[in-house]
Amino acid sequence: MMLRCNPQSAIRNLQSELPFSLFLGIFLISAATLTLEISLTRLLSVAQWYHFAFMVVSMAFLGYGASGSFLSSFPWLLNREAPQTLVLASWFFSFSALCAYAISNFIPFDIARISWDRWQIFYVFLYYLIFSLPFFFSGLAISAALARWSSLAGKLYFFDLTGAALGCLLVLGLFGIFGGPGTLLFSCLLGGLASLAFGWKRKTNCFFFLFPWAWIGLLLFFLWGEPSFLNLRLSPYKGLSTALFFPGAHLLETRWNAFSRVDVLKSPAARTAPGLSLEYREALPPQLGLTVDADRLSAITRFHRHGGEKSELKFIDFLPSSFPYQIIKPTRVLIFEPLGGLEVLNAVHHRTEEIVAVEVNPTVVALLQGDYGEYSGGIYLAKETKVIIDDGRSFVRRNFLPFDLIVLPLTESLAASSTGLASLHEDYRLTTEAFLDYLQALKPGGFIAVSLYLLPPPRGELRLVAVVKEALEQMGKTPGNHLLAFRSWGTLTLLVKKDAVAFQESQALRAFCRKLRFDLVYYPGMQQEEANVYNRFHTPLYFQGVQRVLQEGKSFYKVYPFDLSPATDDRPFFHHYFRWGHLSAIYRLAGEKWPMLIEGGYLVPVVFFLALFLSFLFIVLPVMFGRGREQNQTIPRGRPFSWLTYFASLGLGFMFVEISLIQKFILFLGHPVYAVSLVIFSLLIFAGFGSRLSLKMGPSAYRGLKLILPLIIIFLFLYALLLPQILSFFQGQPLLLRQVLTILIIGPLGLLMGIPFPLGIRLIGERWPLGVPWAWCANGCASVLGSILPVIIALAWGFQAVFFLSALIYGVGLFMVWKSC
Repeated sequence: MMLRCNPQSAIRNLQSELPFSLFLGIFLISAATLTLEISLTRLLSVAQWYHFAFMVVSMAFLGYGASGSFLSSFPWLLNREAPQTLVLASWFFSFSALCAYAISNFIPFDIARISWDRWQIFYVFLYYLIFSLPFFFSGLAISAALARWSSLAGKLYFFDLTGAALGCLLVLGLFGIFGGPGTLLFSCLLGGLASLAFGWKRKTNCFFFLFPWAWIGLLLFFLWGEPSFLNLRLSPYKGLSTALFFPGAHLLETRWNAFSRVDVLKSPAARTAPGLSLEYREALPPQLGLTVDADRLSAITRFHRHGGEKSELKFIDFLPSSFPYQIIKPTRVLIFEPLGGLEVLNAVHHRTEEIVAVEVNPTVVALLQGDYGEYSGGIYLAKETKVIIDDGRSFVRRNFLPFDLIVLPLTESLAASSTGLASLHEDYRLTTEAFLDYLQALKPGGFIAVSLYLLPPPRGELRLVAVVKEALEQMGKTPGNHLLAFRSWGTLTLLVKKDAVAFQESQALRAFCRKLRFDLVYYPGMQQEEANVYNRFHTPLYFQGVQRVLQEGKSFYKVYPFDLSPATDDRPFFHHYFRWGHLSAIYRLAGEKWPMLIEGGYLVPVVFFLALFLSFLFIVLPVMFGRGREQNQTIPRGRPFSWLTYFASLGLGFMFVEISLIQKFILFLGHPVYAVSLVIFSLLIFAGFGSRLSLKMGPSAYRGLKLILPLIIIFLFLYALLLPQILSFFQGQPLLLRQVLTILIIGPLGLLMGIPFPLGIRLIGERWPLGVPWAWCANGCASVLGSILPVIIALAWGFQAVFFLSALIYGVGLFMVWKSC
């Protein structure tokens, strides 16, 4: 079909100076988009069981890519008054973001049901559609501006990226002020302000002038008094939801911060004493429940420090976690993430002289030292307790005084652990490198105590032994001489000693288990007849499994149905045990039930194929149907395929780098939200400066690409090889210094990666004006897949492999540049 207008006039590539309000609008809509994107990851983390960053990013780029496809299919949109298009697109972003969130609360999507409820796949599809819509409109505003003024792509791209970078940082403060839904509302407000900026001092009718102001007023009203329809719908299977189902249960307090929602509740279900011996027949002391992200239910135990201590804390002597205090009488104890404080209470009860509690969540500490300090007996304020707000790995690296005992208590919820919902969580506490750090931080004769929920058939418990075995072997020790293990009816406790376990310690464990009717799992020289005595399985599964891990190692890992290979910092998915090659064996072991499929990251391939289908449906297909409209336009030098492949490689390569850097910096910064915000901020702000730098290349754009792309490839290889060592070296530094180092480390790579896209847009805009939306489309489509593929690859081969692949992808882009010259 022929165009009715000259395509060169359809996109008037104006050289005149544009008003600052246009660049301000681009800045605001980009800030709104990234604020929405990161706030969605937090809301999903609370409502479901995982932050789904890969899914949110793919939804965002699906919307972006669809906007480019839309413009290329309907180029007449670029011939109308440009500011009016930008005004409408920005307002529709704001409106659709609010509507998408409100509608999502009525969609019964629940990842806990996805392996047996076929409707959940349809609900994921609905999620994709409704949340891609606001990103479609923000992408429409930016791609329309780039297509209309492609000669100023460097400057426009600079404001786009710096606005997006600001959005990354805004989130860190907004959650503490407005909460989760309020932060999403703030992103809508930014979109409304972008609409005002695009229409500023433009001739327009009264409606277009007054309506954006009325919309902003409505959003401010919602922020001031959050309406009930914006309340976040939680999965009914999460710990908070389950506890609130009990009669008389109610919430006492809810607080948000940059990376979590913390709730305190009163409920009959908030009675927590993990692994408590069945020999304990008395009532537990009163407890309040504390949840993080509506899960990980722990207890704040009422404790009168003076007077009633003996009677109130009697139950502690019946817990599995009390055993280490009975064999070494520690004077200095380190406890990771004590949450409600049960393990701190354990140490207080056993008269420990110095207790160091490292808690990553400052809101938890504020609650236990503030409103609930008196209720909990002031254990977080006691003279023997030192509370450190930091990531445990970073603290251990910079701590110079060794400990008698290091405690890693139960932190995952039983529901998440037993159903495999934690399989995509990166857990840097339980990697080989982590245990090397812990062992270095022990005094001679010191112990590490780790607790896990029992998950028959055994997998996490055996992988823990495999991780510890690998760490001990790297230190030149014989693993079997350094371990003690036992289980209750619901938990397994593993003790790792820096030195060889003494005979008296093995005998003490035997007596402890006999007294409290716990089952022995391992001690040096243990016989099979001693296992599986009280809480019986049909065979001594755990004893046999631990023996085979210690004796056979890798040969056992190869034949076992679940993946027991030691987790590492490069492949930190400790809770991912699924092996697709052993599907039938796993199905039989699981009692011929499918929920265990979730452990295979079942949702990741589902999302990937769904994204592939939607990308084809909303990005590729419209472009293919619209191709006949472009017969009158000038085709760029070289085949269009080369240009589209070039922009696709930029999108795919950039996302591979971004996802890899986020994962690498989670450990370095201590939390996924810090990593997501700072990594994306650093990449985008320096990429923005790179886009400004591209303006100085003038007519030598081809030459610039031939120089910049090889530099990016070299940098990526260097980062893949050297970044783990650099981050490990600085791991023990204070958080603020690590945040500054993050920006400095990522900055040079971000600067280089910001240059190829605007240079390509400028080149394609000069030779093929209507190809700019095509380029945006190809870039967005590749970015959709690039946000999911790294997770699939990393589950199998680790994130270093993803880094190397990103270099190869940029190599494809370089080849296409040479081919197009």
